[in-house]
Amino acid sequence: MSQRNVETVHRLYAASRRRDKEECVRLAAPNVELVSYLMGVEGTVYAGHAGVRRYIDDLFSAFPDWHPTVVQTTEHGDHVLAEVRMAGQGASSGLAIEQTVWQVTTFDDEGMMIGFHGYGTAAEALEAVGVRETP
Repeated sequence: MSQRNVETVHRLYAASRRRDKEECVRLAAPNVELVSYLMGVEGTVYAGHAGVRRYIDDLFSAFPDWHPTVVQTTEHGDHVLAEVRMAGQGASSGLAIEQTVWQVTTFDDEGMMIGFHGYGTAAEALEAVGVRETP
């Protein structure tokens, strides 16, 4: 487990809030795949560095004032699970959203992001990293 990966998750969110696509690309492996909880409704998978750039463009096109806050992170081997509070207003609908989602970011041995997947519940995210909640 690596504190470096947790720090990278925080750097990724800080860069995305600034719309700094190139910083996000620098932290991602060329074969990265992103599936956003907010943007994944349509089943979109963003692949590679071009996908990272497109994801940020799509996100801010849909939610121009999008603002995530990392509430907490936990390490699970090569995965970092982040509880994230998101807020923003839909560009076309004008509806304000505020919700908590869980993001699993996966890293390779060099500490580069190779996966990013969003979940609507903590249980789904925990299952994705191999942790089963007991009733």
